[in-house]
Amino acid sequence: MSVRAIIVEDRASARNVLRKLLLRHPDVAVLGEYEDTASAWPVIEDPATRLDVVFLDIDIQTEGERAGMELAHRISRLKLPQKLGIVFTTAYEAPALEAHDVQPVGYLLKPIDDAKVCKVLDKIRLDQPRDLPIVPPLIEIKHRTLQHGETVWCTRLVGLSEILYIQSDDATVKVHLRSDEVLEGVHRPLKNWHEADFMRVHNSYVANFSWVNGYKTNPFSVEGYKATFSGSAKDIPIGKTFEDRFFSALAQKAQKNSGG
Repeated sequence: MSVRAIIVEDRASARNVLRKLLLRHPDVAVLGEYEDTASAWPVIEDPATRLDVVFLDIDIQTEGERAGMELAHRISRLKLPQKLGIVFTTAYEAPALEAHDVQPVGYLLKPIDDAKVCKVLDKIRLDQPRDLPIVPPLIEIKHRTLQHGETVWCTRLVGLSEILYIQSDDATVKVHLRSDEVLEGVHRPLKNWHEADFMRVHNSYVANFSWVNGYKTNPFSVEGYKATFSGSAKDIPIGKTFEDRFFSALAQKAQKNSGG
């Protein structure tokens, strides 16, 4: 399952912010960015584009105050094989009543942030056909994030190869990504991480073993060793009861990599 999107926004800075936030989600493909409705329309009406959603500025100042709404009405009248949703981006708390007439998927109130994007993407994914398979390397991670001081639940599709390790800390689960981003308050206990190449190495840690490249001594702790990762300065402790399994798996990995 993937979300195919375009952005229609007259300000380059706003387009850049939204594109970067959308591309944090591996299942989202931004097929194009347009500064006016005229250049966006041929892409929108072409069935071959197979768009799922248009992120549309409700007030495109370079074309006049009606341009965004007029494009939305044209989209709502299209006869396409797939459902095409509209997400209005707006600087106003209360969008025009007319905006509700085209039944948008949702609104993104500027300034746009990750929590707002996550929330609207959840709605878009729910509207997609459920018989489409989820791409195997992606998993859904439901986690908490803060928006204006309030906790908001957000679903993120993350590639298994993006995950370095998972940590349980004071009844809170955190997913540490290779990009150094940390997903906080993950709604999935440590014992339920059974994906391929994931290995429990400590009561509080699950490592993505595909990135484990060795270990180092940890003389100042009860745990005598730490697991190290390829391409990262991070390391995690190896629990005493997990040492045998860890070193056995590491030896097997080394043998496999050497062709033995």
